[in-house]
Amino acid sequence: MSHHHGDTDSESTEMYLKEIFLLARDGDPAKTGEIATRLDVSPPSVTQMLSRLQEEGLLEYEKRQGAHLTDEGTERARRLLEKHCLIERFLVEGLGVEDGYHDEACRLEHALSDDVAQRLTRYVDLEPECPDCYDPEAQRCSKLFPSEAD
Repeated sequence: MSHHHGDTDSESTEMYLKEIFLLARDGDPAKTGEIATRLDVSPPSVTQMLSRLQEEGLLEYEKRQGAHLTDEGTERARRLLEKHCLIERFLVEGLGVEDGYHDEACRLEHALSDDVAQRLTRYVDLEPECPDCYDPEAQRCSKLFPSEAD
């Protein structure tokens, strides 16, 4: 475990796992192009990253087929999304943040340790559906504003 929590390395790994989890959630592998678009990076660097994550045992990747997460990769992606949902709920419900909570949560999910994030459950409830609640289009937990019907 490296001690630089801000290292872009684990951060980008987490971003990849998260997007692949969301893209492949319907059962189809996540395509390199889709991942590139979502993360705003070039397809070649996606390909590079995918083979690295495959070596780490976090996903399986076949050229032109796309990628899907292994059990370990899925576990990590779910934990990350769960943490993201928790932080968003804390910002919105606990602290009353209305604007920019998503970007804030994106920054905080990498900065907060899992342990500290877990303690947020004292202040907000994590829905049992999390992280399957995550709405990739809206880029947030769909449980966040139950009042909105969209």
